Parts: sequence; C-alpha cells; structure tokens
Amino acid sequence: MELNCHCGNVRLELSSLPKEVGECNCSICRRYAAAWAYFPPEQVQINVNKKTAFYCWGDKEVEFHRCNICGCLTHYVTTAKCPEEILAVNMRMAENDMLSSIPIRKIDGAWY
Repeated sequence: MELNCHCGNVRLELSSLPKEVGECNCSICRRYAAAWAYFPPEQVQINVNKKTAFYCWGDKEVEFHRCNICGCLTHYVTTAKCPEEILAVNMRMAENDMLSSIPIRKIDGAWY
C-alpha cells in the first residue's frame, strides 16, 4: 500500500495495513491532527524526491517529518535517544475510505 503527501513528493510504502491508528492528544500531535500508524522501520519504505524537513522538540526522541513542498506532515522516526526504534506514518495521507476502515485508538499523551 502506498500513501503520499498532497504534492506527491513524499511517498510511503507500507508492508501491510495497520490494525489501528492512534490519535494522541499531546501538545504537538493535537496541533498536527495526525492519525499515527506505528511500524518497525523495515516495514516502511520512504521515497522522497526533495528532502523532507523535520522538527524535533522536548526530549529529542522523535523527529516529525514534513514535505518541504506542500507542508504535509508525513511521518516521524525515533532518534537514538529513544529506547525503541519506531517509524510512525501519518495515516491522514490515506484516502478517506481506507482510513475510515481502520479502528482509532485514543492516546492520552497530554502531561499538563
């Protein structure tokens, strides 16, 4: 399955459809309005024409990547500071019919 940003610069190939997506209410995820699907990095292939930009905040464990052309938030990767290697895909890039078929898990990540 392939997902892409609005302009098609960033394409992510998933090895399988996720069993669920997570909607987190932490300070950054609620602003991004992302729907995350979590994968081991080897299960996602990232194809980029023009390099993505990323934002790393707080504990510096996660890099949030976005397309440098259209600005869509596409994925995040954990850094070496994180004990677990994860690649999270923003499933908001999927077509509505695909996304609506995947159960949503609410994640309480707010700590304030």
